[in-house]
Amino acid sequence: MAAPQTTRPLTLITGGARGIGRILATGFAAAGYPVAITATDTARAQAAAAEIAAETSGTVTGFGVDVSQPDSVAALRGDIEAHAQATGVRLGVLINNAGRVESSEGPLWEADPASLVEVIGTNVIGPLLMINAFAPVLIATAEATGQPGRIIDLNSGSGAQGTPAYGAYSASKAALFRIADSVVHFGDEKGLKIFELAPGVIRSDMTASMPMHDWRTDADWTSPAELAALALAAGSGELDGWTGRYIRAGHDTAETLSQQIPAAGSQVRKLITEMDIR
Repeated sequence: MAAPQTTRPLTLITGGARGIGRILATGFAAAGYPVAITATDTARAQAAAAEIAAETSGTVTGFGVDVSQPDSVAALRGDIEAHAQATGVRLGVLINNAGRVESSEGPLWEADPASLVEVIGTNVIGPLLMINAFAPVLIATAEATGQPGRIIDLNSGSGAQGTPAYGAYSASKAALFRIADSVVHFGDEKGLKIFELAPGVIRSDMTASMPMHDWRTDADWTSPAELAALALAAGSGELDGWTGRYIRAGHDTAETLSQQIPAAGSQVRKLITEMDIR
C-alpha cells in the first residue's frame, strides 16, 4: 500500500530566478511548498532562492542548469535526488518555465540564427530533457505516496493560435502540446499528469522585449496573483481532469475549470488540426 503524503511535495521550477518563474516560485513557497529553482548560473539561482525564501518564509533552494544540455540536466537530477534524500521531501511537481523568444520580430530569414537555435534549445529541447530525466522521479513519487506527479509546461497563446511575428517561439510552444500528448499516453496510468499553462500576458523581461506588447495599458496585463493561483491549482491536484490540456491564467480559474472538466477522450483544449487529405 502506498504511504500517505504527509507534507507538500518539492516543486522544481526551471528559470525560477526571475520573471514568470519567480512569480511561480514565490507563489508555491508562500503556499507552503518546498521549492527548488534553477538558473543557468548557480550563484544567481542561489541568490534568488535566498530572496524568495526571505520574502515568503518558505524553503527555497537554487541550482544551476542549462536545460538544453543532456549532461547538465542529468547533473541536476542527481542534485535534486540528493536534496530530496537529505530533506525527506520527494519531488512532486515539475514546472518547465525556462524560455526564450527571438531577439527581434520579423521573418525567420532575417532572424539571428543563434537566436533561433536558443529558442528551440530552451523551449523544446529543455522540456524534453527535463521530462526525460524527471518523469521517472515523479512516477516513483506517485507510486510511493499514492499522489500523482505533476508537470506544468509554461505554454502560450502563441502555441495555441500562433504569433507570426515570432515564428520560432510559436513553433516551440506548439511543440509542447505534442509532448504533452505523449506524456498522457504513456504516463497517465502511472500517475503522471501534465498541463499546458499559458500565463496570460505578464509583465516580464521577455514581454518587455517584444514590440507587439507596446500598446498594452495597465488593464491588459494578467496579474501575477491570477497566474500563481492557477498554477497552484494544477500543482495541487485540483485540475487533474485537465491533464494534457491548455489552461490560461487571466481567462480560466480553478473554479471555472472545475465546473467544466472535459470528457475522457475529448479534444477540448488540445492542439488539433483538421485536415481533409484525399
